[in-house]
Amino acid sequence: LAQAIFVIFRDSSGSCSRPAFAKNMPDFKLAVDKNNKATELALLRVCGTVQQNPHMRAFWASTISFFLAFLGWFALAPLALEVATSMGTCENQLYPPEDNPKRVAYLKYKSLKTGKAYCQYGKNDDTNPTDCNPVPQDILASGTADEKMQYRPGVLADCVCTPGTECKDIIANAGVAAVASTIFVRIALGTLLERFGPVNVQSGLMTFGAFWVAMAAAITAPWNYTLIRFFIGCAGATFVTNQFWCSLMFSPNVVGTANATAAGWGNLGGGVTQIFMISVLFNPMVSSGMPANTAWRVAMIVPAVLFLICAATMKLLCWDTPTAKRFDVSVTGKTQKPSLWDYVVVLKDI
Repeated sequence: LAQAIFVIFRDSSGSCSRPAFAKNMPDFKLAVDKNNKATELALLRVCGTVQQNPHMRAFWASTISFFLAFLGWFALAPLALEVATSMGTCENQLYPPEDNPKRVAYLKYKSLKTGKAYCQYGKNDDTNPTDCNPVPQDILASGTADEKMQYRPGVLADCVCTPGTECKDIIANAGVAAVASTIFVRIALGTLLERFGPVNVQSGLMTFGAFWVAMAAAITAPWNYTLIRFFIGCAGATFVTNQFWCSLMFSPNVVGTANATAAGWGNLGGGVTQIFMISVLFNPMVSSGMPANTAWRVAMIVPAVLFLICAATMKLLCWDTPTAKRFDVSVTGKTQKPSLWDYVVVLKDI
């Protein structure tokens, strides 16, 4: 891996001058083959007009759009407890511990921050507890007020959302919905890409995703939380465009590296969102005095705006292929227009 990265950056000169071996080729910033596909992946060579450098524009557009799509797709995950609190689905909101001290979620609870358990002296069964162990007699006789407490509701998190609770089920089901939607969209995208081209499809997905990411700020109940996560999941299909677009722009000798790099850096968005949504957006907003219920909603607007900026940039500055603004299916050797019915035809071979 280290050697591959070294080779990529060694050949990624930021110079806008054309390489010596490309002097007799069409006026591209990158060396190309007979089909005008780039034979090198020069990551830093991003200058030139769209006619001169369609390859790297497509590479970075597909990578950045995929990165942002994953950032928005998983943006609600690190904010899940705040969202659950706003919806009123936390275990300690539905069942106040003062009135329901023997809820299983409480009996099994142990704070990760302090290491303190809700049951101060342990529970009567480690697997299926029904109550906390009583306070020892010697503690009742001479202990402090805190030591005489059988239950410690003070150690519970602001939102108890542990396995087995309604809150946890809502979040898990919404996560399934977010993944399920992208499966169907990815299947349909094969036909859509050949019919409308990668620029239109990727811009459309980002615009569609922007609407639903922004709508997340209006979540009020489990049903619309799940529905919104379902539609946001459609943005996960940007992976298909990412791979399709790079394959149109790079020749066989380098397309594997281009696809792997674009996909890998794009997937990174799913991890960055864990830091971005909390440490960069939510926590500073709360620290500045904004209520948590408002802060997470405002935070969701940020990736939505980034989606729209990315979509507009791709639409205005990128081409589908090295020599054409819009993709024509004939370049792949096909003689008829693509259709979703093609999938049915393929299934006949099973």
